[in-house]
Amino acid sequence: MTDRTTVPTAAPTATAGSTPTAAPLTAAPTAAAAPTADAPTAAAPHRATLPIVLAGVFLAGLDFFIVNVAVPALQSDLHATDAQIQLVVAAYALTYGVGLVTGGRLGDLYGRRRVLALGMVLFTAASAAAGAAPTAELLIAGRVLQGAAAALMAPQVLGVITTSYHGPARARAVSWYAAASGIAAVFGQLIGGLLIRADLLGLGWRACFLVNLPIGLAAALAAARLLPESKAPGRPRPDLLGLLLVTAALTALCLPLIEGRERGWPLWSLLLLAAGPLLLAAFTAQQRRLRLRGGSPSLDLTLFRERAFTAGLLAQLVF
Repeated sequence: MTDRTTVPTAAPTATAGSTPTAAPLTAAPTAAAAPTADAPTAAAPHRATLPIVLAGVFLAGLDFFIVNVAVPALQSDLHATDAQIQLVVAAYALTYGVGLVTGGRLGDLYGRRRVLALGMVLFTAASAAAGAAPTAELLIAGRVLQGAAAALMAPQVLGVITTSYHGPARARAVSWYAAASGIAAVFGQLIGGLLIRADLLGLGWRACFLVNLPIGLAAALAAARLLPESKAPGRPRPDLLGLLLVTAALTALCLPLIEGRERGWPLWSLLLLAAGPLLLAAFTAQQRRLRLRGGSPSLDLTLFRERAFTAGLLAQLVF
């Protein structure tokens, strides 16, 4: 099978104070030798495979929405300015959105199970840092780290699904993937409100970040133990130009959508919005040329020909 980097849609945007638009595991059998390429294996995936990867989708989506209900409490507690609150919300979305393709490429090169488990560990650590932050500046730094870790986790989910499931089973798994994103959108705000109202252990808004710790640690351990390993065949060379183009394109699209309205749509935001589609077109053309030359592009554009894959991404975009 050809080298595939699977990437969720660009991160939904959010503004402070508004609603964004965007089980214990049984013991595993002795692990067999992990595959080193994308070729499907004869063995059926472990029954915990889908719940484990969906935990990554849920965590990444949850933190888009759970922070919104925590904004009034954390602003009062940390004496944060309105500009700092905007960064608390936007830093996660921006670093997540621009890092997705790079995260997917790292999974291709070093193994999707390994990168997924690493992303879960880093996301858990960043959540702990955000939950313990004594100042608004440190909370913003924690949100940046959360977004970067989520960008490591999320692309591996579709990668694991496409290499572990085939035929109708893959279509069902992709549907669950889209559903998990929607559930995170709905329950993120609900869970956040309940945690703040309950004020568990006097944590207040901090519980909205610390709730990720048990889920993230359990999912990381389960991923490292139970998921099959897969990576791109051979040793593909890093597509540095492609990664640079797509990072610039996503930054040009995400940054003005996140910050433009709050700042009154200044000229720089409109220029970036105009440049974004041009950069995406340049990235697409560069990826096609690279594949025709026998190279290893960062994004397998042929994935969009699969209806289940495209439908799953469109469903996620709605949320």
